[in-house]
Order: sequence, then C-alpha cells, then structure tokens
Amino acid sequence: MLQQDERRNEYGLVKIHKNVVAQIASMAAKEVEGVNRISANIITRALNVITKGKSVRYPGRIEFLKNNEVAISIGIIVNYGVNIPEVAASVQENIKKTVENMTGLYPVDIHIKVKGVEAR
Repeated sequence: MLQQDERRNEYGLVKIHKNVVAQIASMAAKEVEGVNRISANIITRALNVITKGKSVRYPGRIEFLKNNEVAISIGIIVNYGVNIPEVAASVQENIKKTVENMTGLYPVDIHIKVKGVEAR
C-alpha cells in the first residue's frame, strides 16, 4: 500500500502522506454534531500514551487508489441519544468535502465504524 500521494506539477513534486489525509478526516469527523470523539485502535492508543499525545500516527485507515482516489476508514464514538445513521452520513459528507478541498484527492469509499456511544 502506498504511504503517500505523489503528483508532479510545473514547479516540482507534491507528496501528501497518508497520515495527513487521516488527520484531515479525523478533524472533519469531529466537526460533526453528535460525534463525541474519534476511536483510536490499540496501536494508536499505545503510541499516544508512550509519546504523551505527540504521536504522528492518526486513527483510521487510508488507501491511495488510482486517479487521485482514496479510500478512508475511520472509527467514531457518538453521543448518546443521536440518530447514528444520520450522524455517520454527515461524517461521510464532511470528510469527503474536506479531503477534496484540502488535498485534491477524491474519497470514493468512506467507511465509518461506530465503535461506541458515550454521554456528552
């Protein structure tokens, strides 16, 4: 799996690492009302503990595809009492819009994994 997206323009080469896309997707997901937080996997949680929150690994899975397309998978914890399908759809829409605007990549597959419910 590619670790970064590479594009050449008239000035040179532009590389966007998959962690950048994951960070953008995480921030876009957190902007959606009803999302309590992003769910980190065990490796990310361990790195955050060891590095005291300064880990460069972001939760989620990013896969670069052909033609500037990208697949994104991210886990979220939602607030108790929200409509989960509506919140998940809003997260997908916000991630798509934000990643496209910031990177020029086209999210074609955005998987939202609702991993828990918490009180606000």
